[in-house]
Amino acid sequence: MPEPSLDWLAVINLLGVAQGLFLAVIFFTVKKGNRRANRFLGLSLLVMAFIVFEVFLGYTGYLQYLPVLVNLEEPVVFLIGPLTYFYTLALLHPDFKFRWKWHGWHLIPFFFQSITRMPFFLQSNAFKLQDTAWSFHQPVERSIPAEKIWYFPKHEFLVSFWLDVVTISLIFLYLLFSFRLIYRHTQQRQESLWKASDPSLRWLTRILALFSVFLLISTFFSFTSEDDTGDIYIASGCSFIFYGLSFYLISHLQEFGTEKQPKKKYERSVLDTEMAEGIRLKLEKCMHSNKPYLNPDLTMPTLADQLKVSHHHLSQVINEQYGLNFSDFINQHRIEEIKRRLADPAYHHIKIEQIAFDTGFNSKSTFQAAFKKFTGTTPSAYRKNIAAQA
Repeated sequence: MPEPSLDWLAVINLLGVAQGLFLAVIFFTVKKGNRRANRFLGLSLLVMAFIVFEVFLGYTGYLQYLPVLVNLEEPVVFLIGPLTYFYTLALLHPDFKFRWKWHGWHLIPFFFQSITRMPFFLQSNAFKLQDTAWSFHQPVERSIPAEKIWYFPKHEFLVSFWLDVVTISLIFLYLLFSFRLIYRHTQQRQESLWKASDPSLRWLTRILALFSVFLLISTFFSFTSEDDTGDIYIASGCSFIFYGLSFYLISHLQEFGTEKQPKKKYERSVLDTEMAEGIRLKLEKCMHSNKPYLNPDLTMPTLADQLKVSHHHLSQVINEQYGLNFSDFINQHRIEEIKRRLADPAYHHIKIEQIAFDTGFNSKSTFQAAFKKFTGTTPSAYRKNIAAQA
């Protein structure tokens, strides 16, 4: 292989590797926050740092000193999408646990590529370095033959251009899955996707957006390149993701550092005790008489208009008097209505999902999560328990 050399792209990626490893160590060792989610993020950064490092070695020619790493990034890149998805799940659901039975299938592409490329990995170092030099259009004669191992060298699976297409497509697909999870979560909390009250949600949305933008730009440059040199652009995109994460962490230390004494909510409110009690009584009467929660499109302003009160004051009453946010307050009343109907013989022939939709829920998953939250059991188990007591 030609003598190793460095240019400005190589330096950007070498620094990116160092930054990625540094961030991975931080998220592996930090003891605050969601530790399971932090480990998934740390593992994702470690995987990306390894990929950038391998591309850096191939691009600069230093790979000749570590030939064992040739093309090892091919199967490893299939871990980025699933790990990002698992990180999102763990951050949204702190009780999330990886289970092979339910989540192992996400790793099938990684294992498939690892197995099918094994005959190449078992080739001699000289052959692998020759193959790398050729793929980068470097002046090298292909004089070293490949050893016959299984189906190699006559047949190869998922290499070159189509490998890039499949891996990039899968990563973007997992990013879409992750954004969908966040969107559904914020919709349940009746919050904006980009302005969630939970700092963790804001952080998650922004890093996924950062990941998507840099990956999209670097992919464009990579696919418009003639050979494997284009991989350096994707590696550069990953490096800039590392830099962006570092900048975000530094500029938002108040969200990830030591806990501050939170400001008292509604400390500037003019709502006094007598006014609050009046709103509470009106709210109770409305909820029992008019049952506004049966409306699946019910919002805080809509309910406030019915009560002829300020929606800010209504929010304060619900938060302070019931210890719930608006969404949980409404869902709690819906669950109570569902419990009444499940106990009523007139509803025994109606499916539970239909009862849920009739009482204001417009999502099966939201209904099941709310029912478990307020009853501690599942809807079907609750109905069976009622039937057993009858």
